[in-house]
Amino acid sequence: GKGCGKKNKHNGGLKNYCWYCGPEREFADEVTLIQHQRTKHFQCTTCFKKLTTAKALKTHLLHVHKIEITTVPNAKVGRDVFFDNFDISG
Repeated sequence: GKGCGKKNKHNGGLKNYCWYCGPEREFADEVTLIQHQRTKHFQCTTCFKKLTTAKALKTHLLHVHKIEITTVPNAKVGRDVFFDNFDISG
């Protein structure tokens, strides 16, 4: 899914890594990667609910807590943007 640089021995030999942390943050498998992202990047700091995507966290914070965030929490600068903010028109 979006937010993971997941690749493994079955699809080209690349590693599972967290897009928000960068390719140097590798994980043994996709399950571990998803656990990392839900805890580090997609967890509400108000009620500690773990969401499944950055966009879901942004929506949760806005609707439940009336808090607006503009960057993905705990992400490297330049990797802290929400995927729905990209302009892919060129």
